[in-house]
Amino acid sequence: CGPLEGKLKKLAADLGIDDRVKFPGHVSQSELLQYYADCEFFVLPSTFRSEAFGIVQLEAFQAGKAVISADLPSGVPYVNQDGKTGIVVPPGDVRALNEAVKALHGDPERRLRLGKAGRERAISDFSAEEMVKRTFALYSPRA
Repeated sequence: CGPLEGKLKKLAADLGIDDRVKFPGHVSQSELLQYYADCEFFVLPSTFRSEAFGIVQLEAFQAGKAVISADLPSGVPYVNQDGKTGIVVPPGDVRALNEAVKALHGDPERRLRLGKAGRERAISDFSAEEMVKRTFALYSPRA
């Protein structure tokens, strides 16, 4: 899970939620797909610009899940469009993140609508075929 695993496990225990929080470590592709299928929505709470794109957002979109992400100065908010495919919150704003989680948790219709739009976006804008087409267009000589 990374260098914070011990601290996060202790925090979960201290909060009394360790029976509901999993730290699975490395998972197979089929296990990963099952995690996406089982969740209500996906949260990418990154606060650093080094999170350049957030491929995991596209994985969540492919599973039809709405995404909550941060408005980083990177490609993350380009992928997850606020109000269209999910909710984008200010980075590091715990209150805004909490409100976004509560909003999606309490509104199944909104989750489904955003998740459907995310899936459509993943297919139309980020499919292998679309990415190849855009790359060729970028490098093709212009008339």
